[in-house]
Amino acid sequence: MGSGKTTVGRLLAERLGWSFADTDDEIVRKEGMEIPEIFAKGGESFFRDLEQATLLELSGRSGWVIATGGGIVLRGRNVEIMKASGKTVYLSAREDVLVARLVGDPAVRPLLGGDSRIARVHELLQERRGMYEWADLTIDTSDQTAQAVAEAIVNHFSLGEPGGRAVRLG
Repeated sequence: MGSGKTTVGRLLAERLGWSFADTDDEIVRKEGMEIPEIFAKGGESFFRDLEQATLLELSGRSGWVIATGGGIVLRGRNVEIMKASGKTVYLSAREDVLVARLVGDPAVRPLLGGDSRIARVHELLQERRGMYEWADLTIDTSDQTAQAVAEAIVNHFSLGEPGGRAVRLG
């Protein structure tokens, strides 16, 4: 959350002439309700089921950049799907940067509910520490523009050749 997956993903897709999808946006579109409503309806487990089905659907496509929710790696099956279907880039950021980006964000994020968004960001970072070590590339977005991050991804993978597979941003 807050690392720039959606922003970088859109820029990367545009740069490559590929399609773009955000798993959260796809879930909202399919379910006809916002993420907080989905969490209220069925809880986090229900949301994770929807997330996994969406990932499976999107990962079968070539020439796509897919922004996933940061918690998608909580299910081992999702990691298997991502490893088998394209390149995965982990966009990280320092905790202070994430807090600055998220505390002022008007978007309602169910996992940041409660009294202190700052404490919750810290907890989530601790819970997910090391869960992206398998990614093909890790980029710290703390001090970079989204454009620079997108270009770094293109250059790292020598993307831009026709027939590329999916790229996931976690």
